[in-house]
Amino acid sequence: MTNLLGLSTLGCPGLPLAEVATLARRYGIGAVELRCAPSEPVHTGIGAADRSAALADLDGLPVTGLATYIRLSESVDGLVEHVDLARDLGAGTLRLFPGSGPVAAIVDRLGTAVELTKGSGVRLLVETHDDFLTGASLAPILAAVPGVGAIWDALHTWRAGESPVDAAEALAPWLVELQLKDAASPTDRRPLVPGTGAVPLAATLAAARDRGFSGVVVLEHETPWYPDAEPFEAALAGFAALLGAR
Repeated sequence: MTNLLGLSTLGCPGLPLAEVATLARRYGIGAVELRCAPSEPVHTGIGAADRSAALADLDGLPVTGLATYIRLSESVDGLVEHVDLARDLGAGTLRLFPGSGPVAAIVDRLGTAVELTKGSGVRLLVETHDDFLTGASLAPILAAVPGVGAIWDALHTWRAGESPVDAAEALAPWLVELQLKDAASPTDRRPLVPGTGAVPLAATLAAARDRGFSGVVVLEHETPWYPDAEPFEAALAGFAALLGAR
């Protein structure tokens, strides 16, 4: 099975999108996930001209999704603006974080979010994150709200002690995106070149594919949070080699 490979611009904060597109094509990466933040080229505050310019700079490289920082445990403020941005950029998905707190409250807010996006063509994806690092903990939220999907962040399920097989089994009905990154240990999460750390990347990919996963596999290199992270281009090269793009 062959999956579309993507990169998240989290790994190259602030990099002009024309350079992002050049990097992607250099390593056989077929899509980009755009981090939405005021310091990035793309965020909800940019107007029509900048949105058109962003597409021109990407030069046909598809935008697989937008990575928002909306936390469902807090509010869905800004969701509609992100949906508009996603439609303008041709992005089919929005990444949401579950946050923390009672599941019932998160489910209720996720249901509101789905109503707000109805008819937009943009699908909401909830990531294994915050208080819901494992597939088993996130699955009840996903099951309660029809139409949503999941992002499996392989580092988070691993550091929470969930095996790739168990995570894949829990998330399979909703899995849309698999995020890969590497680190030395659950407590030393400095970003490494994929394949050189301890995260079971090959086993994770195999477990997802064994359950029919055919979606996008994204390199998410957490450069902004770790000044000593391995260089993004080295990580991209390692990711491409690991996934057979090079």
